[in-house]
Amino acid sequence: MTTQISQPQNDIDVMAAEFSDLLKSWLSPEEMEEVVRRNEGEDDLNICHSHDFCDANMALHEVFMRHGMDVTDEQGASRFGQKWGEVWQLAKGKQFWTQ
Repeated sequence: MTTQISQPQNDIDVMAAEFSDLLKSWLSPEEMEEVVRRNEGEDDLNICHSHDFCDANMALHEVFMRHGMDVTDEQGASRFGQKWGEVWQLAKGKQFWTQ
């Protein structure tokens, strides 16, 4: 199932939806529900409980690579680091479009 996002779409929205879709393809619906539940109870904004079930950094890296952004490339972290955080926080804030 593809995540539907509201218009207008920008690259952060698109990438957050793609990241969510990829995580949902890697994890079961029950695991995704548990990720959302644990995230809701988490006080540290820098923690995402998707890592309890998989290496979610690899999922997000795959999405960035699809868009021609290699965060592991020389200067990649400084060039794309802010966007990485924005994509992650949007997906997490939208509960990975599981609701």
